Amino acid sequence: MAIDEDMEALRKISTTSSCPTESSLAPLRRRRARLWLSCRLNLALMCLAATFTFFLMRLNLSFALVCMVRELRYVNDTTVVAISNDSFRDDITTRFVSSPGYDSAEQTDSFDDDLRHIFDEEDGLDWNKEVQGSMLSAFYYGFWVTQVFGGWLSDRMAGSKAILILAMSTMSVISLLSPFLAQWSRMFFFLRLTLGLASGLALPTIQPLFSRWSAPDERGTLIGLAFAGFTLGSSITFPLSGFLCEYGFAGGWPSIFYLSGLLGVIWVVLAIFLVHDSPETHPRITNDELTFLEPYCLKKQPGKKYNSIPWKGILTSGPVHTINVSQFCLNWGFYTLISGLPIFMKEALKFDITQNGLLSSMPYAAALVVHLVAGKFFDWCRGKQLCSLTWLRKIFNTVGFLLPACSFFIVCQLTFEWRYIAVFLLALSQAGSEIAIMGGFMLSNIDLAPQYSGVLQGISNTIGTVPGFVSPIVIAYLTPSGSASEWANVFYISGSLYIFGALVYLIFGSSERQKWALPSGADIQEKDTRLFQPTVSPICNRNES
Repeated sequence: MAIDEDMEALRKISTTSSCPTESSLAPLRRRRARLWLSCRLNLALMCLAATFTFFLMRLNLSFALVCMVRELRYVNDTTVVAISNDSFRDDITTRFVSSPGYDSAEQTDSFDDDLRHIFDEEDGLDWNKEVQGSMLSAFYYGFWVTQVFGGWLSDRMAGSKAILILAMSTMSVISLLSPFLAQWSRMFFFLRLTLGLASGLALPTIQPLFSRWSAPDERGTLIGLAFAGFTLGSSITFPLSGFLCEYGFAGGWPSIFYLSGLLGVIWVVLAIFLVHDSPETHPRITNDELTFLEPYCLKKQPGKKYNSIPWKGILTSGPVHTINVSQFCLNWGFYTLISGLPIFMKEALKFDITQNGLLSSMPYAAALVVHLVAGKFFDWCRGKQLCSLTWLRKIFNTVGFLLPACSFFIVCQLTFEWRYIAVFLLALSQAGSEIAIMGGFMLSNIDLAPQYSGVLQGISNTIGTVPGFVSPIVIAYLTPSGSASEWANVFYISGSLYIFGALVYLIFGSSERQKWALPSGADIQEKDTRLFQPTVSPICNRNES
């Protein structure tokens, strides 16, 4: 009987041209489908596994470089010289020949034997800092290219499953091949570039999934869980990589890439059966959950192809560009740590490999906790309607940008004796940024235009990816000797960009539904004073032919 009443309420809502009101949705709210063991929770967990694996494949090189690149040492009495470039042999020869008591006739052969022994005993690749920076940047060159196309493809197809499976399959094969091809630097660069291309296709498809699979008042929780794989991957990758470098199979560092590829293959097999593009296509969804989700599916605009993209509206929208600027500023600090933290721990803070792996994970472990809590807390604040949605996001965003800015500025002033405090502050910076991600600008794509959230996310990710391939090069340029004073310049830049991003969103940010994102002929009713704004779609009706 209750189900019949709900279906009658749905039919009444579906016949209206405007967005459903609070009163029209009241009969449906009493039958909220449980989240625990639901299909939408299973989807969030699968997306968590996907983002975790994506990030593991992205980050594995950042730490692997610590142990896969040759560090050659020459010992002369108490002098130790560590060199990782082609000048090694000439430098050592000069030092040896100019040493007191050198006799070319008697010692040349002995020197050549010793030098050959050093090269033979040291494993690793002969990549200098410039080459290492290029390898780290290669992923982001590819990632930058395919973001918008991936979002457009997801919105146009109204589907993400095929894109996710194709991307994960490609990335898994690349990870499995990486140890074999690493000795050819150009081939390895191409592999990392292709890895970025595949990842760029997949990432923008996740938000559109939850525009079909979540109610507005639980969307922060579900999307937060789905994207928790990024912070989980960040927190696990560094200590895991440090362990595998020392004790892993296949010679240590190759096992990092093999493990990444194996996890990707397992995910693909599971996704074939567990991931579905919409509630209506899921073979095991309950009637209660389907009925609960139907009012929130996207509405097809009359007289238009499904999800034809209003490019003019998007490209001339101030709130959209505000998101893009915020994404760039936050990602600069994020990618600075992703690419440079293990090297900073080694060069400036002087931690060994085991300590490096463990302590490098702390910022992301802290971020993971805040990531999960912030999404739930934002949903609670939204439900209480303490303020408009725009101002709620501005508050979360400002806090989430200023915390890492202050942390970075303080790190610049610390000396070596305070290195553990520096680690704590870096952890605080990443934890703080999660407040902006889960309650600030990051999810406002869905507020502005839920049916185009894939394209919007693709655009913002494209702009936000630029720091991914620029920051490693900047770090390499600013830290030629790896001193603490050189690293301070790196953190000053990141902190300044955090402050700039906070100001831009505070002044220009918005979460109001954009005029170009409304159905044709509809009035602009969805002001941000209404925090509960679902959209009804007849295409979500299972019985529709």
